[in-house]
Amino acid sequence: MGIGWEDIILGFKRTTRQFLQDILEHITESFVVTDLQGKIVFFNKGSERLFLYRPEEVVGRHIVMLGAPRPNVLQEIRKGNTFRGEISLMRKTGERFPAHVVCVPLRDERGKPMGMMGVAKDLTDEREKEKAEKEIMRLKSFYENLIASLNDGVLIIDGDGRISYVNNRFEEITGYGKAEIVGRHYKHLVAKEALEHFTREIYGETDDSGKNKKTFESTFLTKDKKRIPVLVSSSPLTEGNKKGIIIVITDVTEINALKKELFQSEKMTLLGKLAGEIAHEINNPLGGLIIATQMLIDDLEKRPVSRRKLLKELREIEREASRCRMFIARVLNFARMIPEDKTKVNVHDMIEDALLLVQRQCKLEGIDLIKDFWDGDIFVTGNTSNLQQVVINLVNNAREAILPSAGLIIIRTYLRNDDRKQWACIEINDSGKGIPPEIMDRIFDPFFTTKPNGTGLGLSVSKRIVEEHGGRIIVRSLLGKGSSFVINLPYGEQ
Repeated sequence: MGIGWEDIILGFKRTTRQFLQDILEHITESFVVTDLQGKIVFFNKGSERLFLYRPEEVVGRHIVMLGAPRPNVLQEIRKGNTFRGEISLMRKTGERFPAHVVCVPLRDERGKPMGMMGVAKDLTDEREKEKAEKEIMRLKSFYENLIASLNDGVLIIDGDGRISYVNNRFEEITGYGKAEIVGRHYKHLVAKEALEHFTREIYGETDDSGKNKKTFESTFLTKDKKRIPVLVSSSPLTEGNKKGIIIVITDVTEINALKKELFQSEKMTLLGKLAGEIAHEINNPLGGLIIATQMLIDDLEKRPVSRRKLLKELREIEREASRCRMFIARVLNFARMIPEDKTKVNVHDMIEDALLLVQRQCKLEGIDLIKDFWDGDIFVTGNTSNLQQVVINLVNNAREAILPSAGLIIIRTYLRNDDRKQWACIEINDSGKGIPPEIMDRIFDPFFTTKPNGTGLGLSVSKRIVEEHGGRIIVRSLLGKGSSFVINLPYGEQ
C-alpha cells in the first residue's frame, strides 16, 4: 500500500503540517517524495522549474520518468541508507542534465523506512563553467604553442615598454634567449637611427575603427649588434586593466636581396630595350671624332697647319670625346648595382638624364616629348638611379600606349601640399589609348602585362621604388583619351 502526503506529516498538528508544506513548496531546490517502490507522491515548485512538469503530470508515476534514481538507490533507501552523488536527470523536453542529489529514507513512527525524500540541484551552469574554463585553457595552450612555432618573431611589450614575452622564432632571429630579453625595454632591440620611427608607429594614433594595427619596416639589433632589416606588424593588446602591444617581426634580409636582384634584372631589361638609343648617342660623337681626326691628319700630311687651326680641331675632338664619355658614364651609373643609400636629388636633373635614353626613340616614332618644369629647382631625398628607372618605365609605357599613332607625352613637375606634407610631383601624361577599367586594379601586380613581349615587372618595380622613397603613384585614365601617372615624393631633405 502506498503512502500519501498526509502519511508523511502524520503526528504533526494541522498548523505545523501546513507550515511544513508551505516551506517544501517554496524552497528553491527540487524536492521530491516517493514511496519505497519509487512512485512520486510529492513534487514541489522547485521541481516544476527544474523538470518542466506540473505536479499532476508526475504524481502517481514512477520516478524513473525523471531519469533517476538508479534501482540500487531505492534499494539503499529500503535498507535505511542515504545516497549522495551526481547523476544524470531528464526534463520533460527529453534534455538530460547533470545534478547533485541527496536521497534520504522517510521513516515512520517506529523508524522504519516508508519512502524516500530527494533533493536535486542542477549542475548545468557549473558544468558549463568548468567546460568553458577547460576550453579556455585548451585554447590558451593551443595559441601559445601556435605562437611559439610561428616562422615570425613575436614579442609582447607592456604599458611601460618592457618586453613580457618572446617566442622561439624571435630568439632565433635576434640571438637573445627569453631569460636575457624578457623584462628589458624594447629600445635595446631597435637600431638607434630607427628607434624614433619605430616608437611613433607602434604608439601612433588609432584609425576610425579604434584599432591601431600598423605594418612598417625597421631595423633591429641582434645580440651581437648585427643590424637586420625587419618587417614589423604591431597591434594593441588589452587584458583586463593591463594594456600592451603585440609585435610580429619578419626577417626580410633574403627578401631584400631578392628584391634588389629583381630591380637589377628589370633595369637590364630596360637597357636592352634602349640599346638602339644608346648606340645612336654614342655613334654621333664618335662620328664627329673620326671626321675631326681625319681632317687633322689630312691637313698635317698635305700642308703646314697653323697653331690656331690645330687647336680648333683638337678642341672639337675633345668636345666630342667628352660628350661620349659623359653619356657612357650616365648609362653605366644607371646600369650598375649600387647601394640603396639615398642622397639629395635634383628632380629636374634626374629627369633630364633619364630622358637622354628615350627622347630619340620618341622623336623617331613621331611622339613629341614636352617638358613643363616647375620654376626653380625641386629637391628630394632618394636614390637617383632608381628614380630614373621609374621615369624611364613610365615614359616607355606612355610611348607604347600611343603607338602606332603619333602623339604627345607631357612631363610636368610641381609642388603640392597635402596631409600636412609638401610633395614633389612628377606627372607623366600621354595621349594614348588609356587603360581599360577592368584591369586598372591589376596594373601594378607583379608579372601582369598586356604586352606580347612584356615582363609585367615595370610598373610593379616602379611602384615599389616610389613607396620605398615614402611616396606613392596615382593613376588616372580615360579609355581612348590617355593616361596620367603622378609620382608623389616627399619634398626636401628627409
